[in-house]
Amino acid sequence: MNLKRQLLYRILFIAIICLAASALYVLYQTKQQAISEATFTANSIEKQMNAQLLQMFSRYESSDSFPNTDLWPDINGLSGLCIQFLSLSENRQRKLCNQTITTKQTWPNWFGSLYQQFFAPNFEVKKNIYFNALAYGSILVSLNPHIQTARAWNNLQAVIGVLFASILAVCLLAYFTINRMLQPAQLIVTGLEKMRNGQLDTRLPAFAIKEWKQTSDAINQLAKSQEDIIVNNKQLALKLLNIQQEEHRYIARELHDEFGQCLAGINAITTSIYQTAKIDHSELATEVKTISPITHHMMDVLRNLLTRLRPVDVDDFGLNTSLQKLINTWNNQSKGKTNYQLSLSGETNTLPEPLPVNIYRIVQECLTNIAKHANASNAIVKLNNQNKQDIQLEITDDGHAKTSDFDKAIGVGLLGIKERVSALGGTLTLTPNNTGGLTVAITIPKAL
Repeated sequence: MNLKRQLLYRILFIAIICLAASALYVLYQTKQQAISEATFTANSIEKQMNAQLLQMFSRYESSDSFPNTDLWPDINGLSGLCIQFLSLSENRQRKLCNQTITTKQTWPNWFGSLYQQFFAPNFEVKKNIYFNALAYGSILVSLNPHIQTARAWNNLQAVIGVLFASILAVCLLAYFTINRMLQPAQLIVTGLEKMRNGQLDTRLPAFAIKEWKQTSDAINQLAKSQEDIIVNNKQLALKLLNIQQEEHRYIARELHDEFGQCLAGINAITTSIYQTAKIDHSELATEVKTISPITHHMMDVLRNLLTRLRPVDVDDFGLNTSLQKLINTWNNQSKGKTNYQLSLSGETNTLPEPLPVNIYRIVQECLTNIAKHANASNAIVKLNNQNKQDIQLEITDDGHAKTSDFDKAIGVGLLGIKERVSALGGTLTLTPNNTGGLTVAITIPKAL
């Protein structure tokens, strides 16, 4: 659940609680008001009867009109009150009830049951009448439950209607206010999604609200620092790659010049010894002859090692010729099982260092994976270097190799290819073809 709905639901929850509390308060006050008026009526009648008794005894008059009920209607101001004088003498019994009763029930049955259960509208007030230590009876003021329930329901409707309209207006105002206040959150999420996808140059705007502005500033600073770190890492990776290639070139040159020359010298001396032993010591000629295969094997091992350290063809003949020779080698080795093709577009033979060697290594690794895992009939290498465009390298096959096969391959594998491409500031995508096989698409910027 999003934040906007959570806030709105909490506001509604609080509003419902306030509405329920207000309803209970209105019902409670309605009852208290009825009790207060009934008590006031009982007290007033008590005073009126005490005054009448005092008047009667002060004049020594006996009146059959005691108590005088003509004064009661003025005292009985509450609709639904019933006033009774319970006298010790039957002839003095009096009863006056206000019969203003609603003829039709206006409240629902559930309300009547709840109000009757919790608020007891059939309240009674009783006052005993004494004069000169003599009891004359008691005043009983009772409330009509029917009228009290109707009065409580009308008060509740009036208050709830006003509160409901107010709460609805507050909720609408809160909804639109929250919606406007949370608009920056969506912009922040969109910006973070772009940053997660690698667009670290994305920047969030400066919001008017202080908290959102602080958040956007912090995210922008984080994105800038991450962007700087990535740029520094790429520069460091490129520098390490250049150092590695220079080290490989140096080791390859030393092995070729020193170790290769020594092996060539050993082979020449072995040939001379064999010729001499063949004439003078024929019994040694056979043993001397065994040295030559060993030196030839060492020369092959050295040649393969030099190729892995540094492709000599790239330095001597350029990238185009090296790639063509690599394609021819794979065609010769496959013996028609797989047809390897090369397509070159633009100025591909004049790329700056260290692009040629790394492109050669990437192509070499991809073709190795195709030969070992794809079981493909065709493999195409496309290299494109047009003006004002990034370098495009694409290796496609029609086999059945999977992405996981790259990780299982001998050599740098897919991870090594990604590291080379990342060090060169490029991007790599590996896509399955609809007709089978994979397409490795690599984009490398010219400016390193």
